[in-house]
Amino acid sequence: MVFFEGEYLALVFKLIQGAKSEILVCVYEWAWYPGQRTGTIQDINRELCRRAKEGVKIFALIHNEPPGRSLGKLNRRSASHLERAGAEVRLGNTGKILHAKLWVFDREKAIVCSHNISERAVTSNAEVGVLIEDEDSVKKCQDFFQRLWARASGRVSPA
Repeated sequence: MVFFEGEYLALVFKLIQGAKSEILVCVYEWAWYPGQRTGTIQDINRELCRRAKEGVKIFALIHNEPPGRSLGKLNRRSASHLERAGAEVRLGNTGKILHAKLWVFDREKAIVCSHNISERAVTSNAEVGVLIEDEDSVKKCQDFFQRLWARASGRVSPA
């Protein structure tokens, strides 16, 4: 299934809600909007935290930049929120720039897309993604995530 722009929000939210045991996610930019209303990208953040507290294992791999850079600050702040909720987070010192946007849900479904976790991704950017459900392709996505995860050396420090 192919999806575009704002369709991402509802699809990812639904898949997070339906996850039974594990969610893998990697992104370049992860924004956090405390207090933002319902119906926005913050729904994904709130739902991931809720599911982590319920025992779903969340593994988040986020691009890393030096702490002084604005993207680095943004990603560290989001990583700290996720860790406090119980997610395991690594910052992407993988030997390459972590630009992939990938989700894997319960080893059954995967999303490969151009969407970051940011308001722009669902309101103003031209974005596209694909929901993958065939077993071999989902396994390849999971293996890709695991390779990046194994190479990620960055730990989360206070925002």
